[in-house]
Amino acid sequence: METLVSAPTETGCIFNIQHYSVHDGPGIRTIVFLKGCPLRCRWCCNPESQISSPELAYNPNKCIGSSECHRCKETCPSGAINALESGRIAIDRDSCSRCFECVEACPSRAMHIFGKTMSIDEVLRVVEADNAFYSRSGGGMTISGGEPLMQPAFTLALI
Repeated sequence: METLVSAPTETGCIFNIQHYSVHDGPGIRTIVFLKGCPLRCRWCCNPESQISSPELAYNPNKCIGSSECHRCKETCPSGAINALESGRIAIDRDSCSRCFECVEACPSRAMHIFGKTMSIDEVLRVVEADNAFYSRSGGGMTISGGEPLMQPAFTLALI
């Protein structure tokens, strides 16, 4: 059998995929949150989705502290992580090279990454895993953000 349409090879930066949503369209939905938004609204529900590429996130409440652990600081090749007198750490975002080596080094998972580059096939595999909910509820996939039109080719291929 001849294939008329080739599979899209687009990739996009995904912030999150949320399962079993009942608030973003009819029925039970899977929401694909894309990264990137130029608006920078003060009331943004997803400010971590504003930057278009993967970015370093830090949860100070999970951090063991620089006096007990300083693996992130030692691992950072650009010197963007510094210890504060309080025992917490500070990240110089302008110096950060986004290598994310600190994420791997952090034993408490206080460091993590917002955003992941995914292919259309990868996203659809996750979304289609919820297929049983869609047929019974009339639901489906919702594309959200950020702003999906910041990644127009990916959004179109995903649809």
